[in-house]
Amino acid sequence: MPISAKLLEKRVTDLSHLPTLPGVVHNISKLADDKKSSAADVAEIISTDQVITAKVLRLVNSPVYGFPGRISSITHALVLLGFNVVKGLVLGTAVFDNLGKQSEGMWEHSLGCAVLARRIAVAKGIHDVEEVMIAGLLHDFGKVVLSFLAPADYQQAVEITKRKHCHIALAERDVFTVDHCRVASWLADEWHLPPRLADPVTYHHRPDLAKRCKDVTAVVHLADILARALNFGYPGDDTMPNLDETVAANLGISDEQLGNIVKEAEVEYTSGLDIFASGD
Repeated sequence: MPISAKLLEKRVTDLSHLPTLPGVVHNISKLADDKKSSAADVAEIISTDQVITAKVLRLVNSPVYGFPGRISSITHALVLLGFNVVKGLVLGTAVFDNLGKQSEGMWEHSLGCAVLARRIAVAKGIHDVEEVMIAGLLHDFGKVVLSFLAPADYQQAVEITKRKHCHIALAERDVFTVDHCRVASWLADEWHLPPRLADPVTYHHRPDLAKRCKDVTAVVHLADILARALNFGYPGDDTMPNLDETVAANLGISDEQLGNIVKEAEVEYTSGLDIFASGD
């Protein structure tokens, strides 16, 4: 019998306390409530985990970001990128590296969505493009968590997508009564994600429902669809969702812009593929 939605929510909200995830995840989430915390406090907590520190620095020093000088410390990354971006990188690193081993293709899809989201944001002049990129990176982390907490049930959902040729979210609701977006909303609350990250992970399939950050949610919605079209990784099914017409109209991306976005994103995507695959 599949896990109930109530029990699933409890397991999701307890996730940061599991030994599977490093303690830094719980500690960095608590800092969001502490107005007295400084960049040095955040850096000190992150730096206690050498594996996460190494992988975050590997990512920010990769061609995905393209900074001209080397970022040698978490403190330096915080100054350049801000707390929300570094927090998102830490959470994304922890989730994909510790929970995502059985979610084949999900890191690649999420990376593809991230670099596309960043390129779209640059093209449209949306501010804090690095934060938009993190929204793209985290957009499907609800899937990773679902497949970790209930692997047999999640495999059942994957089989449903193959049999019915439907989107994974529909199959998840068949099995769990909730989908990965709902799971992501629980995590966003538990981990105190800011609205520019919380809205996209919750509403990227229904950007019209975004409550606070419709622009970033719209960008991630488009980036997710483009990542599928470009075969960046495997998002859990082989369907091609429809692009929300309002998103298309509001973003107003020309064919020339779209071509440039795809071209640049393909280079960045390829350069970032081995970030988590390489050694610590």
